[in-house]
Amino acid sequence: MSLDAAKGYFIRDGKPFFLISGEIHYFRLDPKLWEKHLRLLKQSGANTTSTYIPWDWHEYEEDKFDFAGETNPARNLIKYIKLCKKVGLDLTVKPGPYILAEYENQGLPGWLLKRCSKNAFALDENENIISPDLMSYMSDEYLKYTFLWYDKIMSIIAEYQESNGGPITMMQVCNEVGVFQWLFGKVDYNPTVINLYKKFLSEKYNSIENLNSVYGTQYLSFEKVSAPVGKIENKQDYCAYFDFHLFYRHYFATYLDLLIKKIRSYGINVQLTHNIPGWIYGNAAELPMLISTYEEIMRTRKDLIFGLDHIPEFVSFRNAHSDLACNKILEAMQPYGPAWAAEFQAGTREHQVKSDANDLETFYFASLAHGLKGFNYYMFSQGINPNGKGYYGKTFYYQTPLSENGVKSPLYGSIKKINEFINREKEEFLLSETKADICVGFYKPYFYTELTTSQLLKEKRLYIEKLGLTLDPRFVREEIFFNGLLRSLQTLNFNYDISDLENSNVENLLRYKQLWVVTTEFMDASTQKLLAAYVKKGGHLILYPAIPLLDLYLNPCSVLKDELGVKLTKLISPNKVDAFGIEDIFTVFKEKEIFENISKTEIVSTTKTGEVCGIRKNIGDGIVTILGFAFGYTSDEHLHLIEKILSMDKIKRQIKVSDPDIQFVIRKSKKYSYLFLLNYHNQEKTIMVNSEKYTIKPFSYKVVKMKL
Repeated sequence: MSLDAAKGYFIRDGKPFFLISGEIHYFRLDPKLWEKHLRLLKQSGANTTSTYIPWDWHEYEEDKFDFAGETNPARNLIKYIKLCKKVGLDLTVKPGPYILAEYENQGLPGWLLKRCSKNAFALDENENIISPDLMSYMSDEYLKYTFLWYDKIMSIIAEYQESNGGPITMMQVCNEVGVFQWLFGKVDYNPTVINLYKKFLSEKYNSIENLNSVYGTQYLSFEKVSAPVGKIENKQDYCAYFDFHLFYRHYFATYLDLLIKKIRSYGINVQLTHNIPGWIYGNAAELPMLISTYEEIMRTRKDLIFGLDHIPEFVSFRNAHSDLACNKILEAMQPYGPAWAAEFQAGTREHQVKSDANDLETFYFASLAHGLKGFNYYMFSQGINPNGKGYYGKTFYYQTPLSENGVKSPLYGSIKKINEFINREKEEFLLSETKADICVGFYKPYFYTELTTSQLLKEKRLYIEKLGLTLDPRFVREEIFFNGLLRSLQTLNFNYDISDLENSNVENLLRYKQLWVVTTEFMDASTQKLLAAYVKKGGHLILYPAIPLLDLYLNPCSVLKDELGVKLTKLISPNKVDAFGIEDIFTVFKEKEIFENISKTEIVSTTKTGEVCGIRKNIGDGIVTILGFAFGYTSDEHLHLIEKILSMDKIKRQIKVSDPDIQFVIRKSKKYSYLFLLNYHNQEKTIMVNSEKYTIKPFSYKVVKMKL
């Protein structure tokens, strides 16, 4: 295949390639305007277009298909594909079975939902259908009809893939698998799922005695094991839910793997992809959790690359850190492929959300600075839903670069600017890199919570106090890790990389001057050993707010504490602490870890009542800094604390900028450096960068290219 994925970027015809795509839905446009929309996309500097292919639209009645426009001109998929080729655009197709896209029934045919029996649907714990458009992915009926649809649509895709002279270079496999349970907390307990769950447990534990030992239960066989439901009341419930989260990652991998094998059986050889949602109401703190749900398929199938949905609505200091953080996490989880945006905001889905073209233009250039190597403007063209097919009504997307009639908006000009920059700089910019002295550990088990909390309904099944814990993993990962540490590092203008701790090694971690790890009270023994070995071999580990004393099943596991030779207890004290000479640092919780038998030279932080709650000590050839308190980013003291710790290893900013609120990124290629200056203020800023003066307009950017 001519479009392929390599470590860090796409490859097209053997050369590094920046994928610039625009989403245009042919079924939501007047067919007479198809070519106009495609040509305007091409003229903007794009090289690719993308579209869903709704199953419902083309199999309008059972076993009645239309791909040639016989029943409706907007069903002439063959003509649209040929137009893409004529205009000179590569084509990414997304044939489902699910498409979502605010299409009625998520793109599934209405006749299918009426035809299928109850056992084809996702069922709740009481065997009630969760939603009339939510199928159980591995049910026989759903897969039977899916593959009948595939028999029709895949033959067309195979005929028009690039190896056969067509424009199709990439295909998405299904769409946003698992999104419903994240949003609404509804778990599929269909008998097919439960049988697969029991098989998963059997393969994981080998014997029921092993499972009973971990859970503290007395099951007689795996057949007797019940899937967890309701709230977590005790350790047994917690263990069951933890394995249920592992199972669902296996379940999604099994489903996607099955679809991929079926797709390949039709002779389709294009690059395959899948998209990951996660931004909601302008917040991306949950997107890393969604990335984690694909953990197994990312490990087992390197021919499927994942793209992010970057939909910030509008960017401010509150969420300006989010795209970089998510890009870095995807890079850590998917080292074999590029960080790219499968849905890159261009306009808005909700009419009440107003997205300014200048704001989005700044976000686009910030995304380049933050390492995106491809994106798909979503939506490039506004659409009008066919009668009865729009989930929310007639109009699909607002404030897009092109209206449904092909009229340009101000955003078209912004998109043209960024496309011109990418096409002008070509491989020099595409292969550019940032340099980081800081590594942040990403520990996936802290993100396994989608079955115990819901995003929209705010349902909660985990109450940590019932388990004798004090740190809620969701709060820690969102407010201490994502919105705390990662936001602080970006605000301070320090580059960082992220490492997947469960798939890392000491040698890779030692490439950095510091490793920061945000923890809760539990962590598996292998990862604890990794962190201890990293310190002993010369690394500097910064760990907070707790030293893990339990494993993932809440059994005692103090490997890290023992290896570091630390003695501690817990104590309730005032929220504020003093650390590294900084007074009155606000901490989130009153409970602190208090360190005992510590020499005065090792003390770096104390409570307001004088107890030691932070230490820095030499271990082997390295150093460990442990802070026994939780802090996010709500005050300047938090930034001072982080900067103080960074200075201990002489980690400095790459340049001097006179205004600390101007964010900057330097990317370097073999020949050039690219300095990105980002102004998220609604006022013009005149700044000094080293000895050079620059003026940046309100909520804008400046890119300075320099020869090395």
